[in-house]
Amino acid sequence: MSAAIRHKVTLTLILFLSLVAFASFHPGTGSTAWLQWVTLVIFLAFAHVFDRAFTNSSMFVFDPDADNWRRKTEAVSQ
Repeated sequence: MSAAIRHKVTLTLILFLSLVAFASFHPGTGSTAWLQWVTLVIFLAFAHVFDRAFTNSSMFVFDPDADNWRRKTEAVSQ
């Protein structure tokens, strides 16, 4: 799936589920069902931020081997 489409779908889900969370809040009943929806919205929001930050053309590369990292940085500096 394209990144632009994925971002639009995620934002649409966040917006829709935010409306569901607000609609399920009733101050007189003492129900906490709205908290479940808010939790889902928070998870989606963090996933969206992570997706925007780390899945683009300059993706984060985890390389635990220090020798590989040293070779990459020395090649750039020379």
